[in-house]
Amino acid sequence: MAKQPFESRIQDLVYNVDVGIGLRLIKSALYFLFLSTIILIYTANQFKGLREAEAMDYGQVARNLQINKSFTTQNVRPASIWFLTRNQRSDNPQIFQHPELVHAPLYPALLSGWLRITGARFTTAPEGPLSIFQPEYRIMLFNHLFAVLSGVMLYILARRLFDARIALLGLTLYFLSDTVWRDSLSGIGLPVLTFWTLCAIYFAVLAGARTENAADRKSPWLPIVLSVIACLAAFHTRYAAIALVPGIALYLGLSVKPRGGLVATMFIVLFLVGTSPWITRNILVSGAPLGLAPYTALNGTELFPDNSFERQLNPNLNVGDAWSALQAKFMTNIAGFYRLQLRSLGEGLLMALFLTTFFYRFVRQPVHLLRWSMALSMLLLILIGGFFGESTMRLMAIFWPLVIVYALAFFALLLDRLQLTVRLAQLAVTAALVVLSALPLLFTLMPPRAPMPYPPYAPGAIIYVSNLLRIDELMCTDMPWATAWYGGKTSVLLPHDIEQFYDINDYMQRFSGLYFTPITRDQPFIRSLRSPRYRSWLPILEGRIPGDFPLTQGIPLFDLEQLFLSDRARWAE
Repeated sequence: MAKQPFESRIQDLVYNVDVGIGLRLIKSALYFLFLSTIILIYTANQFKGLREAEAMDYGQVARNLQINKSFTTQNVRPASIWFLTRNQRSDNPQIFQHPELVHAPLYPALLSGWLRITGARFTTAPEGPLSIFQPEYRIMLFNHLFAVLSGVMLYILARRLFDARIALLGLTLYFLSDTVWRDSLSGIGLPVLTFWTLCAIYFAVLAGARTENAADRKSPWLPIVLSVIACLAAFHTRYAAIALVPGIALYLGLSVKPRGGLVATMFIVLFLVGTSPWITRNILVSGAPLGLAPYTALNGTELFPDNSFERQLNPNLNVGDAWSALQAKFMTNIAGFYRLQLRSLGEGLLMALFLTTFFYRFVRQPVHLLRWSMALSMLLLILIGGFFGESTMRLMAIFWPLVIVYALAFFALLLDRLQLTVRLAQLAVTAALVVLSALPLLFTLMPPRAPMPYPPYAPGAIIYVSNLLRIDELMCTDMPWATAWYGGKTSVLLPHDIEQFYDINDYMQRFSGLYFTPITRDQPFIRSLRSPRYRSWLPILEGRIPGDFPLTQGIPLFDLEQLFLSDRARWAE
């Protein structure tokens, strides 16, 4: 073949840069630069380390998986001791190597693998008391990775449901969302759960599409199985994600033809079979399918205000009283969610457009069915959140990508109805929507920057206190998730009263340290510290140590903001 003339090669190059593959590469590179800039600016401005107890709890479980190869926790709750000994009918509380009974396993397992791959070092102390613990950077990067992957799945799903224009605009608004990056920096795994949710929805839509055309039907079972796997991954990331299953089963039952009812039933059966290994593990370990997790709904009820259920060594539960307290909590949470959170979910403008779509019928049947099916899942998640409170209500963020897509589809419809003949006017209206939706992100990035997580979390100080005890010695503290994560120290959550402290110390495992932080010491004196919740601890907080108390030596930290007690002056050694 004759070599192409130089002038022709130049013309081909110019063509590719102007309208061909070269232009697409340039656009992709610019978009990647835009995304990278957002991530870097937001992270540099807002990330000062983990500041949520749940994130530290996940982190220490992940470390135990990496080091000990077991799903155990060093954050030991008195309620977990009660639950384990009661259901197993054994006097062994297993305080060391205590089985994890609250969290689902997948997020800590993935995090454990990521920490191992990236070479996280837990023995390196921060440079100062308020410096960031190095493994937390890796947790942040892990969640950012899944946030980006969720964006990719959003784009793929939006293209299948609508068109490339809505898909690209939806992807842009997703990456300009303060909700996305705030959840990513939290370290509690919401981007991971969002990714599984989008995968489950996409494969369900794909299964329905394979039987949409009667003349050219294909087997829907491969995408159905993939959707089941994604739902299983979501459930094993957070138990409340089980709300996805009825919605997706409903969609499959209505969209897969023929025998949609059989398909929906098989979907649920496959899901239940997939959950059986983990449920079996929980029953063998604790005697309950989901461990202690369902009982945490009692936190925040009138029986156990301020999350005090987990501090109870002997809750003495009465079924009737517990159910009445849960009903009262449910009504309060549902009313608060509707009044304050629902209409402002994510960026409120897009949420308003999404809610309006329920008064409009989309022409395409898959789009119409998916909206109502996901509305069922959203409603179920809200109902679950009514019992468990804010931590579960936050999971509504997994539907945020779907909210964006449907809101933009309805916005495009309204824009067409306006019949704006001038292209510049259409661009101006669209730009206004983008700017208004991105305002929460812009306001977050404005001064002042996010503060440090102290009080109460000072990684260097927590590591120092934890290192005062040997690895086989036990600590009691009001933030065991932090001493477990930063110090690698097996710690028991401060019991409800000092008598329960004695019960653990005298009959189960001797305490070698007691660590009070601003979580307790910053409580109002009259309203909290003198209330029944803390009254028995007040003498110790004031420095009046009882004569029979096993820990008599103390050292104040951070100008009396913290107090550490031990059996001897270990800090002098």
